[in-house]
Amino acid sequence: MLTRVTSGIILAGSVVAVLLYTPWWGIGVVVALALLLCTAEYQRMARPEAPGWERVAFVLACAAVAGYPAIAKCWPAYTHGVSFLVAFYIIAITRLARPDPIESSVRRLGLDLTGLIYLGATFPFVLLLRDRPDGGFVLLMVMVVAFSSDTGGYFVGRFLGRHKLYPKISPKKTVEGAIGGIAMAIAGMFCARAYFPGLGELSPLDCVVMGAVGAVFAIIGDLVESMMKRAFGAKDSGTLIPGHGGMLDRIDGLLFCGPVLWLYLEVIQ
Repeated sequence: MLTRVTSGIILAGSVVAVLLYTPWWGIGVVVALALLLCTAEYQRMARPEAPGWERVAFVLACAAVAGYPAIAKCWPAYTHGVSFLVAFYIIAITRLARPDPIESSVRRLGLDLTGLIYLGATFPFVLLLRDRPDGGFVLLMVMVVAFSSDTGGYFVGRFLGRHKLYPKISPKKTVEGAIGGIAMAIAGMFCARAYFPGLGELSPLDCVVMGAVGAVFAIIGDLVESMMKRAFGAKDSGTLIPGHGGMLDRIDGLLFCGPVLWLYLEVIQ
């Protein structure tokens, strides 16, 4: 537990420094590095037999989608839909270049497309959140919700957990842990509203809704990644962060929580 907490504090401090003290392009560099790690971890789990050039093609396809908010600043026609089209072409052509064994070609194509949708549909919202007014604090708020949910779920589940939440997918998660995670995420939202510039216009109801909904989707994101790991026979997506596993293990909840909170902010503001 000490290793998990220590590495979490170091990671959180690094994230805060990057969010608040680097320009927009700096976030882009961090997102690109995170995407590179996540694509490598996904390929290692889903298709460990893939040759190097196919792995590079998969990274390029995911980058074409994940980076669309940055590309669209220079080329407005490059929408999210167009980026998926470009990425699909890259993956489809890659599969045509090495179809053998032909019997498993569609399965391999499906695994690559699953990873593309998983990462491509979620990663762009990190940049979209950062691009909002006071975007550094907005993105930090989303991270507070996601990581508070994970932290609250971990500690409440560890000490008070009795009823399994979804044992077929994640045997250690409990109903009590999920409730604790939601409660801590709501508390985190109120703290963010009180101390982060630009968030004072959020109402108490907004804090409750965003904390609860964000925590629920963070839990769903964690369960989806757990389902993938069980399907691929992997305990963790990687070993990058001591006590947490890989990059995907650390941000799986954020990838699901971020788009929902971005949409909520777009509706109310």
